[in-house]
Amino acid sequence: MRFEQTRAILQHLVPDYHRKVSNYYQKMADGDVSPRVQLMLDYLIDHEQHRALALGEFCRDASPHVLEHWFKGVEIKFPEARKDILGEAARTDLDQLIKAAVNYKSDLISYFAHLLERCDGEETTNLFQTLKSQEEKAMKRMIRHSQGLADL
Repeated sequence: MRFEQTRAILQHLVPDYHRKVSNYYQKMADGDVSPRVQLMLDYLIDHEQHRALALGEFCRDASPHVLEHWFKGVEIKFPEARKDILGEAARTDLDQLIKAAVNYKSDLISYFAHLLERCDGEETTNLFQTLKSQEEKAMKRMIRHSQGLADL
């Protein structure tokens, strides 16, 4: 069983995850990719960087009580932003890129859901429910954006 503090999750783990994923997208965008994939990568890079910055801003304004909350009995590790999720096929196949992006989002959503099962305070529950909902909405927007690109 693990122990995690909300402050560490929000100030380090989640922003680092978003930055790492953004860097993977950027490295792919710097190479040879199809035009549709390039447009989607630009969108994904911007989105992931924005999420990392937004969490930093949130932490500056968050209640110290919420940031000091400890989760006891966390059974899963924070997800690793694995580079191998973003395979070479994503360079030319928009569907493969979206599959990888959904995988990255789903890992975070699952982690937040796991934390929600272990919340014992209303403020902390609301915080992680909001984070989970934001990631779910971002995933839906990303999928809609990709569908628009596929129609081009």
